[in-house]
Amino acid sequence: MKRSATMTGAASVFALVVVLILANPPNAHALLFGGGMRDGLFGLAMVALAPLISVVQIGLGTALAHRFASVAALREPWLLWLCGSGLLSLIGVAIAAAGFVNPWVCGSMLILGVACAVASGACTDVLNRLIAWTRLEDVASSKPAFAVVRLGIVAALVLIGLRAATGELNDTDVVQFYWGWLNEVRHLGGIHLSPALPMVQDFTAGRGNGAYLLLAGIAPGLVSHVVSAAYCAMFAVVLRAFVLRIAADASSPLRPPLLLAAEVVCLASLWMIPGSVAFGKYHLQFAAWALGFLLACLQIASEDVRAARTWRLMLLPVAVAIPIGLAQFEAFIALVVIVAVAAAPHRWLATRRLLPLLIVGCASAALALLANWLFLGIPDLNPFPLFERFIAEQRFGLWTSRLQQYYINYIGGGVLTLNAGNSVGKLRELRSLASDIRADLIPIILGFTGLAVAAITASIPMRRSWRQGLSLVLGAALGYGLYRTSLLVTFSDLALSPALNRVVLYAMAAVAYLLAVRSFRVAASRPFLYGLLSYWLICAGFILVFHSGSMDRLMRHADVVGVALVLVALVCLVGRLTAFALPIRATEEMWGFRLRASAAVPILLVVGVAFSVRAAVSTAAVDPPRHLLASALGLQGRAVGLTNPMAKFERCYEIARSVPADTRVLFLNAYTAMAYCNNAVLLPRTMIVTPHASEFARDLATSAFADADTVEQTMRHLHIDYFLVLKGDFEFWASGLSAPFRPGELERRFDLLTETPSFYVLTWRGRGRAIPAETLATIAERRRFGIQQSGFMARNEFVSQWRAMANLGADRPKYQLGARLDFSSSGWSALYADHGWYAAEPHGTWTVGPVAVLKLPLARPAPGPLRVTMEVMPFLIPQLPSRTVRVKQGAVDVATWAFQLGEGYQAKTIDLPAGAGMDPQGIVLTFEIENSVSQYALGLNADWRPLGMAVRSLKIEAVVLN
Repeated sequence: MKRSATMTGAASVFALVVVLILANPPNAHALLFGGGMRDGLFGLAMVALAPLISVVQIGLGTALAHRFASVAALREPWLLWLCGSGLLSLIGVAIAAAGFVNPWVCGSMLILGVACAVASGACTDVLNRLIAWTRLEDVASSKPAFAVVRLGIVAALVLIGLRAATGELNDTDVVQFYWGWLNEVRHLGGIHLSPALPMVQDFTAGRGNGAYLLLAGIAPGLVSHVVSAAYCAMFAVVLRAFVLRIAADASSPLRPPLLLAAEVVCLASLWMIPGSVAFGKYHLQFAAWALGFLLACLQIASEDVRAARTWRLMLLPVAVAIPIGLAQFEAFIALVVIVAVAAAPHRWLATRRLLPLLIVGCASAALALLANWLFLGIPDLNPFPLFERFIAEQRFGLWTSRLQQYYINYIGGGVLTLNAGNSVGKLRELRSLASDIRADLIPIILGFTGLAVAAITASIPMRRSWRQGLSLVLGAALGYGLYRTSLLVTFSDLALSPALNRVVLYAMAAVAYLLAVRSFRVAASRPFLYGLLSYWLICAGFILVFHSGSMDRLMRHADVVGVALVLVALVCLVGRLTAFALPIRATEEMWGFRLRASAAVPILLVVGVAFSVRAAVSTAAVDPPRHLLASALGLQGRAVGLTNPMAKFERCYEIARSVPADTRVLFLNAYTAMAYCNNAVLLPRTMIVTPHASEFARDLATSAFADADTVEQTMRHLHIDYFLVLKGDFEFWASGLSAPFRPGELERRFDLLTETPSFYVLTWRGRGRAIPAETLATIAERRRFGIQQSGFMARNEFVSQWRAMANLGADRPKYQLGARLDFSSSGWSALYADHGWYAAEPHGTWTVGPVAVLKLPLARPAPGPLRVTMEVMPFLIPQLPSRTVRVKQGAVDVATWAFQLGEGYQAKTIDLPAGAGMDPQGIVLTFEIENSVSQYALGLNADWRPLGMAVRSLKIEAVVLN
């Protein structure tokens, strides 16, 4: 009893010291990790915070197990960790919703959680298990192999801790979190979530990731990396437990290699999950929770009635916490529950046991969406557009920026195709896959040959100690060789719609896995064998269905699950091959060569080393371990990282000296480059207006799409009186592309307040001096460049920021009859180009796809007939010697152009009838392009663009009638 009290007191004091150091970070006017003793203490405290978080989570899980009298759960540390993390997340959400996110409350919660966890004995049990794990007390054979793998696991954990301590584990804007936290907590006494004063968007209530919210009250947003480190380790432990559960009922020959496979997959997971540039915070949390949820559901479906009930009760916090974090995650969890039911031996019984978890999760998702709308007034910003389909347009347009949702969910996610076909047939897709396999045939053969050599060599009769040593040497050498060989494999994925190729690859992998594990006779392990494969296929399916870069990031952990499938399949395959003897004739005698079950050991090492080394090399290239260690200890400043390249805090001082302290400032460009000044402690709390995290979000659609007078009225109503243009930056977005800031309107409505080394500071007309002509020309040129050339790819369509706004109905500039519209990179044609156009080039702009549309609102109605003159050049090659383009105004054909091979730029005319210029929407021309096919689709080269014709200029003139 006395010893327990001493341990509890010591742990509490240690947690208190860590909280005090983290709650008082180094100088607020300097970047973290600039070097020095305070930076060293802060770095060490960050390293120590990761295990403290895990201790609290396991302690809460143990408390749940005691509450529900679940003895079986107490024997499963991964379950305690999983359930405790869900409960801690809900506690964090509750504290944030109550407005108590501050160092006093959150720090006290952490210290109390550590004390309770130590006092309950949960930490003692986990510590004893870890000691036994390091001493290999649970290993009966192949101890050298286990020792090497576990040493690699420890090294990976140390590196994860260092990366988390120095802010290099998430690809997150840590500077924004750092300064935002200092302002909220130090200057306002805490983080208060409300429509008037929301925290940066990642901390809004709809995100609901309670562990991050809780720790945000203790330390700067940089602490999110440490929380992610805990989830990274949790994912590895859960995946290891999955393989161990498969091994639990395996036959004697297969059990030892499956136990080693569990350790190897844990090793690969800890190296691969962080990667050279890691996940965002929510990706890691979701990965750990989703996989753990499936494993727990499979256990619930397989246990006896009492054990299943207690496990289900323990899992309830996770079922609630997952959709509270992001409501859309529940769609994935629903499929996980279906998989658990389908894999269970008694499906009806499994359905009855798991249905309550699904119902609770769906109710939690509905509550999360409702709370987000009512509390912050905006829908949840999510990684894939699933629930937006059910949002009524009226409420959607009223409460949030359509442009913001459009950008994040459709264009930023890469799932939008603006009516542009690619003309790539399915057979062409499969041929590209076959060509890639054929081109990579030698590396593939070398890889399989290496595995065969390892298995055969390990089966040669020799002394046991020699065999173990040889297995280690072979595993390390061939594993490195496999890594080097993998660098030669180049699956290009050049296809415009690579879904078919991926489906074929996924199907081949699934069939190979099922064939390999078919011999696994133990019925109790089959749900877990099939469940792991199904989880991987669900992840693959989400990537294929949503075509989203965000979804690809969210499901990136499927790669590690795939490694687990490979290892399990290899063990089962070796087990099957041991039943066969290969007859070999030597010195006129016949003897049979048979693979040993231990041949799986070097094979597992080869695969584990190859995947781990590949991840480790890429990680070390970005974050050299010696630099991470020196930065964490305060021995040197951090020369590279997420903060230094972008953060120029002297610009924040420029803003503070340029405008009054009680005013509001809106950036017209530099949406990304100036993110670190948002919520900065160097500026008053509400000075910088951020489109996504203030009441301005509700009026962003109006300020971006409306006419110039309406936009000005909106800005004045919101008391936005100052506007910043960062010099040399062309990232104009939303308001910066709106009507009042066009050439002609800009000088009429605004004055120049001052010019700093970095900014032009604009204000309303009459409050400063007239904008000089040189400044007007500079701003117009930067804005024109952003409109005409700056953009991004939405699948097979080039989409600029302006084109996205125009597609949503932004007020376009009016076209003056007789004006020449320049389609080259020095022109303004993108103001009128709708979908079907690529980026402007020096000679003109290419159409992309079978349809291209121009929308030209006229400055004045034109009742008479009009003539459109365009300079165009067809894209023709010997494989496409001719092309026909049909031009329509509305549904009426107005011209047909025929082109032949060898023709260059030429003038083409379109005669529009009287009344065509009276349409309030202006003149809308649709170009239907015959044989829109890319050179890639023809098998000529890698150019995927289905080019039609290039346009150099356009002019519309009134036809004078005799």
